[in-house]
Amino acid sequence: MVFVGGYGRSGSTIIDLLLNRVPGIVAVGEFRHLFGRALGDNELCSCSQPFRDCQYWQAVMHEAFPDGIDRAAVQRVVSRFNRVIMLPFLRFPFLMTPRLRREAELYRQTFTAAYRAVAKLSNAQVVIDSTKYPLHGWLLRTIPSLELRVMLLVRDPRAVAYSWQRRRLRPEVHWEQREMPRYSVLRSGLAWNVSNQLTALLRRHVSGYRVQRYEDFVADPGQQLTAIASFALGSQVSLPGPLFERQPHQPHTIAGNPVRIGSQQVRVRGDSQWRTMPRFKRLIIDLVCAPGMRAYRYPLRTTD
Repeated sequence: MVFVGGYGRSGSTIIDLLLNRVPGIVAVGEFRHLFGRALGDNELCSCSQPFRDCQYWQAVMHEAFPDGIDRAAVQRVVSRFNRVIMLPFLRFPFLMTPRLRREAELYRQTFTAAYRAVAKLSNAQVVIDSTKYPLHGWLLRTIPSLELRVMLLVRDPRAVAYSWQRRRLRPEVHWEQREMPRYSVLRSGLAWNVSNQLTALLRRHVSGYRVQRYEDFVADPGQQLTAIASFALGSQVSLPGPLFERQPHQPHTIAGNPVRIGSQQVRVRGDSQWRTMPRFKRLIIDLVCAPGMRAYRYPLRTTD
């Protein structure tokens, strides 16, 4: 298992879909949404089919849960544990009440079954879960049967904050027109700090840890993707030549950013539109995120 942690709008979707083209690796998208946005709301898979109509996911769910699953019960548990307030219980399980222990075990058993089904049906050695929300990663690290590696994906917080303020439709919501949520730069900056810090705390509790800057990926996608795939598989790999070209098969990932490259040719380009953000908003991010920006080598001052 590789858990991709960090904060949203950091480029995980395109990295996911490219990693999915590497032999031995299967990407599932933001898998904590399996029982909510996917199975519950029936959002589109990245193959453009509604989740419950996608033959791949039908096969996965049958393999994982041949006797069925109480979707609502699992989703309640997922919602309960994916809150920052639950971190002390996940770091120190002895603090849990008997009820919380039962719920944590349901979480573990359910997702372990789902991951194993994905790996089996995809004939993959590694499953990539780009949920990003760190509390999901903290729960995964309590599953003894998983060899868990963590990749912290970071992006310049000014670019992240700018992205969270843009109007964007959610194409996976196929029954109506719905925009993605928009947040203030202050909220985005604080969430960037918390998500990165909580993911970094996992470093001492997993079998492998990597920090990946999105800007480094954009600058040299081939080399960086090779490094990420080698980290995931635990050995040096060479990427197949046509990895960025049109592919014969559609990927199957859930949730994530509304990027639907599918099997098409991929061209990775940088995005500097965030530099048009008003100076006072950039100043807010600089003030709120300064320690993290220094740690991940983002300059506090930029030229327009």
